[in-house]
Amino acid sequence: MTSEVLSIGNEVLSGRTLDTNFQFLARLLEGAGARVAGHQAVPDEARAIAAALEQAFARADLVVTTGGLGPTPDDLTVAAVAQALGLKTRLDEAVLQALEERWNRVIGRGTMPANNRQQALVPEGATVWPNPVGSAPGILVAQGAKRLVLLPGVPEEMRALARDFLAPLARELSGTTVEYAVVRTVGIAESVLEERLHDLADLVGGAWVAYLPGLGGVDVRVALPANDGVAVAARVRQVVLERAGEYVYSTDDRSLEQVVLDLLVERKWMLAVAESCTGGLLGGRITDMSGASRAFAGGVICYSNDAKVALCGVRPETLEAHGAVSAEVARELATGVAQRFGATCGIGVTGIAGPDGGSPEKPVGTVHVAAATPDGVHHRHLKLFGNRAQVRERSVTAALELLRRRVLGLPETSPGAMFTPPPVTP
Repeated sequence: MTSEVLSIGNEVLSGRTLDTNFQFLARLLEGAGARVAGHQAVPDEARAIAAALEQAFARADLVVTTGGLGPTPDDLTVAAVAQALGLKTRLDEAVLQALEERWNRVIGRGTMPANNRQQALVPEGATVWPNPVGSAPGILVAQGAKRLVLLPGVPEEMRALARDFLAPLARELSGTTVEYAVVRTVGIAESVLEERLHDLADLVGGAWVAYLPGLGGVDVRVALPANDGVAVAARVRQVVLERAGEYVYSTDDRSLEQVVLDLLVERKWMLAVAESCTGGLLGGRITDMSGASRAFAGGVICYSNDAKVALCGVRPETLEAHGAVSAEVARELATGVAQRFGATCGIGVTGIAGPDGGSPEKPVGTVHVAAATPDGVHHRHLKLFGNRAQVRERSVTAALELLRRRVLGLPETSPGAMFTPPPVTP
């Protein structure tokens, strides 16, 4: 069975809003056996919505829209869909009551504006899915053998409705599901990883292999036949571990920061971090994880030299002799912040994220990361590439990967290709 997603909204087409809804829906639909055959971004215009819907129905069995279900005049999805399908709309009393109750509960004063009643309009014959976290309901419309689902554009609301209603519908319509094995790596280039795993699809017949590079490493994602997916997934993980073992940090879709936290929790170790060029990004990634307090004591953003000295105990003579961006300062940041927080481990990060501040001796992208653990202080000198945001993200990944290796006692390696600038073409 095939599906298509229509992302409706001028804000998506203008680039002001990142379309994360499509990414979520594509994964959900594919996992439910409804392969995504197309995706359209559509403006808030009735004629455009009707044209996109006609195209989607021509090539997909299940069409899902997001956006345009709000109370304002530019929210045209329901009216445009009804007109395109030759249906009248009706006021759903249950939805209207839920809207009024939500208004009284959330706002608590005044009468609900009349334009909010627009969200209770649904095409005749449609099935209404109650929204557990917002106002606009999900709407299911049957058109012969085809199905059309209208979802809100607010990500939290869309995801709740998609999980509760859309996924079961897609599984029911497709009669199958697709299982996935995901193995996550860091510090190894996509091309090198593919060389090591070039025959993976043949070893697990019927599987589809994708390499997904990002700032945090390369994920190997394998789509598996559902009837024997568990056994095949185990084989996939075995093969990848055999050929890229030390670079594999997760075989269960955990993030690198979650893996590091879990390792620290197992050992009952606490971590503190001192950040200069990353400006709190490392601490933010760690504390994004639920339960981080079990292994994370805290952190310091020590951007200036004075802050490095006052907050993390970096010696003025070290700064004078080697400069703020140096192995020596990174090491003292790691040990100093661990002592300041009474933590078992410390991470220090200092560098030049750019686009300014570089020199011939220390160009933009020069970063030093250090990890202090019970067995000593370990350091990496990185020459990163990319813009300012990318350098900072790669610095965080490199710091977490250095600590992961030291906690596990893995051998020291040179920084992987993801941390090294690509070669310059003559």
